[in-house]
Amino acid sequence: MNTEIISTGDGSCTLRNEYFGETYHSINGAVAESIHIFINLGLRSFCNRCINILEIGYGTGLNSMLTYIENQSLGNTIFYHGIEKFPICKETFLPFITHTPDIAARLDTDIALKFCENWNSEIELSSTFRLLKQNIDFENFVPDRKYDLIYFDAFSPETQPEMWTKENLQKIIDSLVPDGIFVTYCCKGILKQNLRDLGMTVKRMPGPKGKRHVIRAEKMQYKSSS
Repeated sequence: MNTEIISTGDGSCTLRNEYFGETYHSINGAVAESIHIFINLGLRSFCNRCINILEIGYGTGLNSMLTYIENQSLGNTIFYHGIEKFPICKETFLPFITHTPDIAARLDTDIALKFCENWNSEIELSSTFRLLKQNIDFENFVPDRKYDLIYFDAFSPETQPEMWTKENLQKIIDSLVPDGIFVTYCCKGILKQNLRDLGMTVKRMPGPKGKRHVIRAEKMQYKSSS
């Protein structure tokens, strides 16, 4: 799948997917967006715990790399499960890393490559971080474990509407533990309603630069019958 590297507002880079006509991250700041939504609103809710993270829309691997880096100070033991139908190749990944200083300065090349290679096999990056990147269509994905945190980072509902259906959302919300967290950049009304229907407490949070709001939702202990 054809991609091109694009500089973003915070000095980091993103990729533009020519097939979908979208960038993988905000052009206002790729790293800043990921840190704001997935790290600040998601990962930092956990400290010194054993947690499972599911990412729908693994893309460039940026969220997983930032999670690995941030967790060095949080002290969690993490199993990270990324789902991606169209993995980017090593030849695309390496220039992306080189042009993203926040990553290049904090991960050596050997470690960084593990976020791109070895698809469909679980690998151990450290004693506290295991990674499984699964090359599969989300519609065919069936969760086989419980997750504490879900990063939902698919392309937009306009571009990939099938990713955002209530049916597809249900199977991953069902895999969330009680009080588990779901975070995403999308803040559409239909998404908020679908999440509420699936037993989530939905909060509209301030977004990163260039985006007014994002969603952080928590799974209720008991789904209301009303």
